[in-house]
Amino acid sequence: MSVQDIPPEFEELLNRLLDSPEGEFSSTEFETFQNILEQHPEAMHQYFEYIDINTGIKSDWSERLQALEQIVTRETPAPSSAPVITQVHTPGPRRSRFINYALVAVASMMIFLLMEWMIAGRFFWNQPQVVKTEQPVADLPYIATLTRATDCVWGGNAPPKFSGQRLLSQDLFLEEGYAEFRFDTGVRLVIEGPTKIKMDSTCCATVSSGKVVLHGYEAAPEFALVTPQLTFHDIGTEYGARIDADGEVDLHVFEGSVRVDPNQGNQLFTESIIITEGQAKHLKENRADDIQIKPEDFKREVPNNPKNLQAIREETRAYDSFHPPVISDPESFSDWRNAGIGWKNPWRNKLNGGDPARGDSQPLKSLTGRKLAENQLGLVELRKGNTAWRTLEKPVRLNKDAIYYLSFYIQKQKSGKGTNKQYGNLSLQTSTPGNHQNNILLGMSSQNFSTLRAGMQVIENAPPLQSEQTYFFVAKIVASENAMDQIFMRAFAPEESIPSHEPPVWTCTTEPFRDSSVYDQVRLHAARNANFLFDELRIGTTWDSVINTQSPESAP
Repeated sequence: MSVQDIPPEFEELLNRLLDSPEGEFSSTEFETFQNILEQHPEAMHQYFEYIDINTGIKSDWSERLQALEQIVTRETPAPSSAPVITQVHTPGPRRSRFINYALVAVASMMIFLLMEWMIAGRFFWNQPQVVKTEQPVADLPYIATLTRATDCVWGGNAPPKFSGQRLLSQDLFLEEGYAEFRFDTGVRLVIEGPTKIKMDSTCCATVSSGKVVLHGYEAAPEFALVTPQLTFHDIGTEYGARIDADGEVDLHVFEGSVRVDPNQGNQLFTESIIITEGQAKHLKENRADDIQIKPEDFKREVPNNPKNLQAIREETRAYDSFHPPVISDPESFSDWRNAGIGWKNPWRNKLNGGDPARGDSQPLKSLTGRKLAENQLGLVELRKGNTAWRTLEKPVRLNKDAIYYLSFYIQKQKSGKGTNKQYGNLSLQTSTPGNHQNNILLGMSSQNFSTLRAGMQVIENAPPLQSEQTYFFVAKIVASENAMDQIFMRAFAPEESIPSHEPPVWTCTTEPFRDSSVYDQVRLHAARNANFLFDELRIGTTWDSVINTQSPESAP
C-alpha cells in the first residue's frame, strides 16, 4: 500500500489533532482518525514519524516497544513518576500535555498491534490455546513371568523385584543365583548366574553369555534362543546351553531335538544342523565337535529353599479359617465373624458398618479334605442373598508394583430352585462409595461356570463345575504402578494335586488392563436362590503363602 492510498482527510485530521486547542477535536473525528490508522499502515507510519519529530521519541522500534511496556504495565502513576518527554514547541495553540501523552501511547500500541498482525497474523488476545499433552506410554504386552528365583543377585537398571512378577521385553543380568522364566507360550527357561539375557517376545530370547536350560512345551510355537553366532530352535526339547562371550556354545540335548541355524551375517555356518537327544556339541565358528553330554553340569530346575512357618506367616496378609473361638449349641449359632488375622473388624452385612453378617457356622467341618489343626476347622454357609463384608488391615493396592495371591475353598449346594440367581463369589472391593464397578471377583456363575471379573472384563470358562463338589480357587493379582495390571485364576478340582509353584495353565486370565484402585474390602456373597460354603480364605504375597495347609496363626 502506497501513500497515495491514504484517505485525503487523514492529513487534515492529523494537523487538527496535533495543533488544535484542548477539547476542539471531537470524539467522532478521533474515531475516524483511529480507523484510518488501523486500515492504512502507511498512515500509521507517517503519523508515528510526525510524533517522533514533535516528542523526541527515538525511531528504533524496540525502544518504542520498551517505552510502551513501561506505560501499559504501570499502575496509574503519580505525577512525580511519570516518564519525562521532551517537548518541541511549534507555533500555534498550546496542546494538552495529557493528550500528547495519550496519543503517543495509542500510537505505540497501534504500532505494536500492527507488527504482531503482520508477523503472526493475529493479535495477542487471539493466541491459539496450547494444550500440553504427555505422549501416551505404549502399553507393551507382557511376554513372560519370573516364576521362581533362588539366591538371586540382579544387575542392570531394571532388575526383577520378586517371584511371580510379569515381565515386558527387557534386558536382564543375573549375577548370582538361579531363576526360572515361564513365557506366555508355556516354554520355560532356567538360567544360572552370571547370565545376560533379553526377553524379545513370547517365542524368542537372546542370551549374550551364561548358562540356560530350556524346557519346551508341546502346545507352544517353535521357540528361538539367539546366541551371538547361532540360533537354536526347540523341537519338543529340553536342552542346556553354555554360551561364552565370544559366541562359542556347548549344547547338550536331554530330550527331543534342536535345530541350529546361523544368525544373519554368519558366513561360517552355512547350513542348519540337527542335534538329537543324548548328543552334545561344542559349536565354534563353522565346526560342531562332539563332546560328552553332562546333564549334571546344568541346573535343570530352580532349587527350592524350604520355608518355615514363620516365613509363610510374614508373607500372609490375611487369613480366616471361619473357626469360632467358642462353639455354641446349636453349632450354627457360633460366632464365626471374628476368626483369623489381618482384619480390622468382624464380618458385617454392609460395606461401612451395619449389623453382624448373616450366615451359619459349621465349626467342626472343613472343605479342605485334609487333616487340619483344631483351630483350622470350621466353615461358613451363606444363602438366600447373604452378604458378608470385612476390612483388610493391609489393602491390595493396584497403584504400585506388587504381586498378590488369594485362595479359598468354595462349594455350591443344591438348592432345588431354578438356575436364576444361583451364583456365589468372593470379591475385592473398595471403601469408596459408588466405586464398586472396579472390583475383582472370583466364583461360580448360576450355570456353574468358574468366573473371573475385573472391571469391565468377565471371563467364564467351561466345563462347568459341579454342585456339592469342593473347588480350591487361587488367584494371582499382578499390580503395576506404570505398566498394565493382570489377573489369573485357577479352579482346582478335588482330584487335582496343588503344585508347589504356580501352574503353567490358568482357568481364567484377564487381558492386561489399568487400575489404580486400593482394594481394602473383602466381600462374600451368595445370590438369592443360592447356597454356598466358604472355607480357608488366604491373601498373601507368594504362592506358598496361599497354598500352605498350616495355619499362619500357629506361627511364633
